Amino acid sequence: MKTMKMISKYFGISILILLFISCDDDSDLAIKRVASPVTIDVISSNTSEITATVLELDKSGILDNSVGVVSNAVPGLVLEVFASGISVGTFTTNSDGKVIVTYVGTKPNEFAGTHKGVAFRIKK
Repeated sequence: MKTMKMISKYFGISILILLFISCDDDSDLAIKRVASPVTIDVISSNTSEITATVLELDKSGILDNSVGVVSNAVPGLVLEVFASGISVGTFTTNSDGKVIVTYVGTKPNEFAGTHKGVAFRIKK
């Protein structure tokens, strides 16, 4: 009886070790994960219009509690906006980093573009 408990204990530990080793490296993934260079805040203005604000996070002051992370608007950024995977159009952010998207039917929920050489696609 003690032998069976020891075998199952060591078998369980061996399985956990194999899981940690196999999940440690993501180099074999088909798509490399890259953090988005921007974040997008979406507000429904009314039933057929949304306002999306594009912000870049400045983390240079993260270790200084009097500064912290600062959100800066991204003006002049070209965004392609999608609703259920279908392009609604291409929009450029204004000086406040905002775009206003009017739509009929499905509410836009995806935003794609390139900022500082990094392509992104954000679902909201």
